[in-house]
Amino acid sequence: MVSDSARNFPGSWRPYQRSPLAGFWDFVFVFSNFLLAILFGAAGGNLVRGVPLDANGNFSMAFFSNFNVRGYVGLLDWYTVSIALSRLVILAAHGATYLTLKTEGPVHDRSTMWGKVPLGGGCTALSRNLGESWVVRPDLPGHAIHHPFCWLGLLVAIVSIVMLISGLSTHREVRAFLGSNGLLVGLLAHRRRGYFPRDALFDASAENSLTAYAVAANPRALHIASIWWPMGFVLAITYFVFISLRYAGKVSLKRDTQGFY
Repeated sequence: MVSDSARNFPGSWRPYQRSPLAGFWDFVFVFSNFLLAILFGAAGGNLVRGVPLDANGNFSMAFFSNFNVRGYVGLLDWYTVSIALSRLVILAAHGATYLTLKTEGPVHDRSTMWGKVPLGGGCTALSRNLGESWVVRPDLPGHAIHHPFCWLGLLVAIVSIVMLISGLSTHREVRAFLGSNGLLVGLLAHRRRGYFPRDALFDASAENSLTAYAVAANPRALHIASIWWPMGFVLAITYFVFISLRYAGKVSLKRDTQGFY
């Protein structure tokens, strides 16, 4: 049976919220996002650690091996699992921060309370990840220290953490959400610039590594992309602005705005 609010807001992904299967699909939705955060984090850890090549240059890697970061490594080891869990905690804190911005009542209060838990754990995990990355890739700090954008990303992450903590403690939800977004951007910029241009490291060998220049498309394709990419970017920004304005404000059951997400 479809609720009236779902009919009024066809863009909602909950048109059948009174179905007996609603709880099951809620679980599937949450669990799939949980796995995505874990797998993307593990994939990022593999790029930093390095992946194995055989004598003929073929790539083959088991799901896990001896859980070490040297020799015949697997997709999961102590380093990639640590990175994956850290990313999961940070994204959980980001989601909780967004819920404080978009909800009110008990959901808002629970999100505010639980958002502080993963935030503290995420900051601790980030510090641990820096030390672990130094152990796994001893060359990484020396390589990153000479790139200004790497320091800029780190500065953005630190300022964003301050904004996030102050926003949550003073109940300034917009500031907290902006700080959460800035933290993600700063971390991505810091890590990406830290190992650029070496996109994928194979067996910790610089000779066999894939670099951004080696895997880039040909100049003609890059020229074509420089034409259509700005247009696609403008369309994406336009859609984002439209959605943000269309679904602005908090979700309120009293006002029957369940379609606003």
